[in-house]
Amino acid sequence: METEATPLNPDYWYSTKELAFLWNLSDETLRRIFLTEPGVMIFRHQAPGKRIYRTMRIPGAVAIRVKNRMTVVDPR
Repeated sequence: METEATPLNPDYWYSTKELAFLWNLSDETLRRIFLTEPGVMIFRHQAPGKRIYRTMRIPGAVAIRVKNRMTVVDPR
């Protein structure tokens, strides 16, 4: 039995954790998918001598575009 997916709001900016929860994927998988996607905001911060941290915000419209591109349609 399939459950209906939560519709994405095209005007909302999602974090990778929010989309990972909605799409049942890992946070790291979402980071890889959206890293080079146009329209995604990536905040890069690094303390001196420390590793680089990235915070991503993904517009709902971009998430919808990627989901539609990556969804396989059942021909039945």
